[in-house]
Amino acid sequence: VQKYLTVSVHERDPDIIAYALKRANGKCEICNQKAPFKRKKDNSDYLEVHHMIPLSEGGDDSIDNVVAACPNCHMQAHYGEPVDMKEIIRKIKLYNDENQ
Repeated sequence: VQKYLTVSVHERDPDIIAYALKRANGKCEICNQKAPFKRKKDNSDYLEVHHMIPLSEGGDDSIDNVVAACPNCHMQAHYGEPVDMKEIIRKIKLYNDENQ
């Protein structure tokens, strides 16, 4: 039996990812802990960029809608209890406004 699957893919802007990682400066923007390890390929801090409002739900791929998170916080954002993002969003907005 052959099955066909249609998949919708949301392209992400690599500049948005780079901006979020630079903004985080090696610390998770959710728990404020240092990145858990360095990437092998370039020795940069390992953080994952997460869309606070998912692209699949109409969220923008923008610097105001992403947070650089450690793997634990990133998985919690997807599978755990919701985190109150109000203060994080305020800090991100302030940083973005001051650095554009």
